[in-house]
This record gives sequence, structure tokens and C-alpha cells, in this order.
Amino acid sequence: MIKVENVSKFFGKIKALNSLTVEMPKEICGLIGPNGAGKTTLIHILIGLIRPSSGTVNTLGLEPWSQRHELMRKIGVLLEREIFPQNVACLRYLKHIARLRNIRDTEVIEALRRVELLDVSWRKIAGFSAGMKKRLGIAKALLGNPELVILDEPTANLDPAGRIELMTVVSRINREMGTSFLISSHVLPELQRLCSWVCLMHMGNVVEQGFTKDLLNKYSPAVYVAEVTKPKDLSELINGFDELRAIVKDNYVYIKGDLEKIRHKVPELVVKTGDKLISFRQVGRSLENVFIKALGGRESVRDDELWIDQ
Repeated sequence: MIKVENVSKFFGKIKALNSLTVEMPKEICGLIGPNGAGKTTLIHILIGLIRPSSGTVNTLGLEPWSQRHELMRKIGVLLEREIFPQNVACLRYLKHIARLRNIRDTEVIEALRRVELLDVSWRKIAGFSAGMKKRLGIAKALLGNPELVILDEPTANLDPAGRIELMTVVSRINREMGTSFLISSHVLPELQRLCSWVCLMHMGNVVEQGFTKDLLNKYSPAVYVAEVTKPKDLSELINGFDELRAIVKDNYVYIKGDLEKIRHKVPELVVKTGDKLISFRQVGRSLENVFIKALGGRESVRDDELWIDQ
């Protein structure tokens, strides 16, 4: 879908991107990193708004800056600071955009339905919440049935409910229409739930890239937590298995290793100790841990601490 090779970008003496090489599949892809990581600069290059200082870029088989007109017929874009006319009805605005691009009104209706704005499309945009305006931006990006939709920080300035609504809309569009997405964000938990592939960026560099599941398995293995009254006894039995590892913290035993073996063996081992299993749950893995460990920003922290703190 997108191929970037050895791309660098300078703004004067400032190096915004440093020899990036990235290959993104046709999935819901996440571009993740803190503010200033270079995410927006990369997006602007991918859609042909700016040229790289060096390197090659291929977006849907096209060079963005020399074939931009053709590219824009194949992609939809919602930039971070999208501006809408305020005193115009939502439906009227989108119909106007569609007519400029020779797109039928029926596509406008369908786009509004997909982002759950059809019932309020008669209202002026000025009365829309921040989340509704973001969804309007996605509806606009969907006009023309693009292969790829690029969203730059789509959840910025949204409350939790607005973020959930927007992510739900994106997931449903991908599932029902097969549309690929590239979403940039610094909010990791949201993209972990939504994106099947991610690229982690920091200070203009690619820290890591790959399918989300693979990165979680590599850097943030699943951990089970058992609450018991005799944690040391349970920990000793668990550590007798080569595939399992247990650490005690207060009355909790943190266990990592083969998930199937953990689920089946731990309750049996608790019975062996003559103890009672008060609670037993899997602790969620996180892209935040992936980012920290891939970046090496907490090298002074023991691995034990890192996976206990999940």
C-alpha cells in the first residue's frame, strides 16, 4: 500500500525525518509517536503536499508529488486542523464538495450514513460537537470511495466518548467497505485496539514497525495475575515449569509464559498449595510498553518491573 525508502526531510537545518524506511500493508495502520516525532511531516509527504529532501515514496503505486492529481482520486484525507464553513448545513456542504468532484449525491448520503451523521445532516456545522466535526471530515474523505483514508490526529481534542465513537466508525467502515486506513496519533491505547499494523516513531526516526500482535508478543508478553494468600508457595511451584515464570508482589503472583499452560495449570497448583484462588486475570498488554522497550528509554528499569507494571 505505502512504501517509503530512505526518506529524510530537512526544514532549513532542522532534520524532521531521518532516513525512514517503512512498508505499510493494506490494513488499518497506525503511525504512533509523541508530538514532534515527524508523523505529520511524513503524512504530508505521502499525500504530496511536500517533497522529501531525499529518498523515494510510493503511495498506492504512485509518486505523490509528481502524480498527485491521480493520487488524490484514490485517497481521502482528514488533516489535523480541518476547517469547515460554520453557517452551512452539513448536507449542503458535502453536496457542494461532491459536485466540485463530479460525485453523485447518493454517495454523500451514504458517506453520512456510515459516519452516523445522516439524521442530523440538516443542522449547521456550527452546532456540531468536536467529535461530530471529525466524523464529518471522515465522511468528506470517503467521497469517491477511496482505497485509502489518511487521518492525522483524528482524536485530538475529543472527549473519551467522542474518541470511542470515531474509532468505532473507522472499524466499521474498514470491515464493511474494505477501506484501508492510516491513522496518526500519540494516544497509544486507542490505536492498540484499532490498528492491526503500527509504525512507532520518535524524533524523526522509526523505532519499530510491524503487525500489532507480533510487536506485543515481542515486547509486551501477556501476564496473568493470581491473587492468593500463600503467594510464595504458588510462585515456587510455577517456577518449576521451564515455560513459566512467576514473580511475587504483595499477595499477587505475576505469571508470564505459555498462556494455555498458565490458564490450565495455575488453578491446579493453587489447590496443591492448599490455598484459595481469590482472583485470576490476564493483565492487558500495551503499545506503551512496546514503545518504551523498543526505544530503550527505561534501560535502568529491570524487566521484572516492566512486566509487573502492566
